[in-house]
Amino acid sequence: MPASPTPPNFLANLAGLGALDEAVALPLERLFDDLPNLVFFIKDPQGRYRCVNRTLVERCGFDQKAALLGRRPGELFPSALASRYEKQDERVMQTGKPLLDQLELHLYPSGRRGWCLTNKYPLITPKTGQPAGVMGVSRDVETHAKGEAARGFPELAAVLDHVQAHLANPPSVEDLAEFSGLTAHHFGQLVERLFHITPRQLIMKIRLDEALHLLAQTDDSLTDIAVATGFCDQSAFTRHFRRMTGLPPGAFRAKRVVGG
Repeated sequence: MPASPTPPNFLANLAGLGALDEAVALPLERLFDDLPNLVFFIKDPQGRYRCVNRTLVERCGFDQKAALLGRRPGELFPSALASRYEKQDERVMQTGKPLLDQLELHLYPSGRRGWCLTNKYPLITPKTGQPAGVMGVSRDVETHAKGEAARGFPELAAVLDHVQAHLANPPSVEDLAEFSGLTAHHFGQLVERLFHITPRQLIMKIRLDEALHLLAQTDDSLTDIAVATGFCDQSAFTRHFRRMTGLPPGAFRAKRVVGG
C-alpha cells in the first residue's frame, strides 16, 4: 500500500494555540463530521485534543465536543490503551515521521469495540520548525464475508469463510490466492482495494477476532485459545494480541469488553 503524503504545513494552525483560520478550520471539521466510519482528531504538543469529529465524540460516550477538548487520552481511555496512544503521538512528534496504516483494535469508553486502520501525522510550525501537534485519522475496517458477497465479490467472501474455518491452522497468503483462483499479486490487490489492509493483516485480524470472541464469551484457557486461533503457544498469542490491541489477553478478559 503506498504511503500517504504528509499533510501541508498550514494544517499546523489547527493544533496551534493562536487564532484559528475559520476559512480552513470550520469546513475541515464539518467535512470529517460527515464521515461516520472515520475518527478524526488533532492534538497539541502536550497531547491534548484540540479538534475532534462527531464520530470520536459519540464513541467516547459524549454528546458534545467540549467534553473531549483539552483532555488527554489518559483521561478518556483505559490506561494501557491511553499509554499506547500517547507514546505513538510522542514518537510522531519527536521523529517528524508519520505513523501509517497501523491496524489496531480500539476500545472506546462507550463500550464500542472496533478494528481501525490508523494514520498519524506530525504538524510542524512553519516559522520555527517545532512540533505543533499531531493530526490523526482512524478508519473502520469491516471484513464481514456476507457484506463482501453482497457487494459482488463472492470469491473474496469464500476466502474469508475459508480462513474462519481453518483458524487452528491458518492458510498462507499464497494458499488463499490459489483458493480464490487468483495470482498472489491480483489477490493482494483485491484485498487492499476493498479493505485497505494487506492480506497478512486481514488473516491476523480474522484470527484475533475469534480470540476476542473466545476471551469474552467463554472460560477457555489462554493456551486453548492460542491453539484454536493458530498460534504456536500462549506466549506468541499474547505478543500478537498485545501488539494489536494494547492489552494482554488476560487483561482484556478481565474487562469483558464485548461491545460491537
